[in-house]
Amino acid sequence: MEKSLFKLYLLTIDSCIVKKGSEDLKITHVKIRNYRNLRDIDIGLAETVAIIGENNSGKSNFLKAITLPFLTDDNTYISKKLSWIDINNETKKCYYKKIILNQNKIRNDEITVEQFAEFLPTVSVEVNIQASGAEEYYVKDMSYAIEDGEIQYGIKYEFAPKNCADIFRVVKEVVSQTEINDANLKEVKMNLLPVEYYNYSIKVSDGSNVPYDTLRMFKYEALEAERDDFSKTKNQLGSKFLVDLLKDGLSEQDKLKIEKEYSHFFEALKEISDINDIINWQDTSELKAAKKFFSHINILPNMPPMQSILNSVRLGYSEEELSMQGLGHRNLVLLFVLINSLIGKNSNTALNVLTIEEPEAHLCINNTRLMISFLKAFTDKNKTVQLFYSTHSTEFINKMNLKNVVVLHKGKAFSFVDELEDEDIAYLAKNPNLDLFKLFFSKKCVLFEGISEELLIRSYIDSQVSLSEIELLSFHKGFEKIMNIWKKINEGSGNKLGIIRDYDDQPDAKKRHDKYNDDKEICVRTTEYYTLEPEIVNTGDNFNILKEKYGEVFGWSNMTAEQLTEAWKNAKASDMFTICKDLASGGLEGFQMPKHIQDVLDFLSQEQEEVL
Repeated sequence: MEKSLFKLYLLTIDSCIVKKGSEDLKITHVKIRNYRNLRDIDIGLAETVAIIGENNSGKSNFLKAITLPFLTDDNTYISKKLSWIDINNETKKCYYKKIILNQNKIRNDEITVEQFAEFLPTVSVEVNIQASGAEEYYVKDMSYAIEDGEIQYGIKYEFAPKNCADIFRVVKEVVSQTEINDANLKEVKMNLLPVEYYNYSIKVSDGSNVPYDTLRMFKYEALEAERDDFSKTKNQLGSKFLVDLLKDGLSEQDKLKIEKEYSHFFEALKEISDINDIINWQDTSELKAAKKFFSHINILPNMPPMQSILNSVRLGYSEEELSMQGLGHRNLVLLFVLINSLIGKNSNTALNVLTIEEPEAHLCINNTRLMISFLKAFTDKNKTVQLFYSTHSTEFINKMNLKNVVVLHKGKAFSFVDELEDEDIAYLAKNPNLDLFKLFFSKKCVLFEGISEELLIRSYIDSQVSLSEIELLSFHKGFEKIMNIWKKINEGSGNKLGIIRDYDDQPDAKKRHDKYNDDKEICVRTTEYYTLEPEIVNTGDNFNILKEKYGEVFGWSNMTAEQLTEAWKNAKASDMFTICKDLASGGLEGFQMPKHIQDVLDFLSQEQEEVL
């Protein structure tokens, strides 16, 4: 079916569709080009999207970018037109480099406007929208292609030059006045890229116009991480979202009742006090007619707009004003009110994109779990809302569907729904002790098998400041599977993974694991002996150091290396704690880490190559 015919078909069924809002209409794909530190992102999305990553990885920028295609005059709180700083820095560097290399040609009119236009950077955010059946009514004006028999829907925000000739003229003037080089570039870079000649557009992905009435059915709500300001003004505490919730939830009968009760207030005021007794008009004049004149002065009800009445309502918790609560409680209540305010908007909204930065901010673990439970229940119930949130909380990752996760690293994005198979997702979900937050975007991470390894490595790291960036994660089986998953997510990221494992008389397993050693991203090392203890005892002069230090304490004085090893294996956990405590404090001078562990730590200690 041709696109035009499809749109005609949809128009014929408009009258048959009751517009109650879509139940499964969702953003399924996003492409982001040159927006801040997000240079080139092209990923699939699940129904709910959890964005994780280290600080400054681009999480906030991703949340802002996803809302750009939905900007309208009635729902935006940010400028629809971007600025110079919103253009990706690497893209701008490439642009300036081209200007420097071609400045003589620009001066001498050896480059046309059309050729120059190819230099200019643009910012774009394109979203694909899934719809089927009756839902296609809402996106009928957003169709742009047919692939494998399926209609493709999407809209695109673009920040691009209005007229390249205007920018070309400005650039030509600049390069004609001075020779541009790396040294003086910073003095003229704003003039070389004058964004006042840029403009934004929101169109269908094929470049055709999207009707405003269609676009306004797609809305967004955004709650940024810096939301503490809402608590600074006592009278306005959370009022915006509370008023929206009340206004949308009140029926016409409810509003009429409020108006009647407001009128009763004035009647009660007049009955309680005589206005003349309060103001004593007659005492201010000696004229005989004054009393009669003043008697006609009265107070009348001045019914304010419903918005003004609702603005006087403040949030509270228990019997106290919300302003009396701690920051965590205030943020929790604010989030609940904001999210609930979206429920009443479903009738006029096809899709409402909700973005939240760090919903766990200021929350204790119990309130974090409460928030997780609330968000899950809300999104399950309200299908017209699609939730995007960034988080640093392992609770939010582990408790939500892993298909929701998007990992950001240095402006690059990896979506679990794209990168992992269903069996990979199932495998990770079956490992409740796996700290995904550490595994998937730690710069340096070590996986090991047991408590002894953890105690030893943690103690050693505590004594070495240079190793403080290394994250430790206990993982008891399935190293091959986890390395495959890690490589999918971290390829080209510059992150490193170390694997420390026991031999366990399994030479074939060792061979399989050794195949993952690439000296760049992954380092796998295995004990030469069966387990860790004999490895420690037989490394360097550790045997003599341990006997001298703990011979009398643990009864090791007259033991051979083999005997000491067996005694250590069967010892109480407190013995290992004692040794590790001394190691961390520097009380085991001359003690050497087993080679398989030291190799991994040395690998992780190497400076990471900058990945662009």
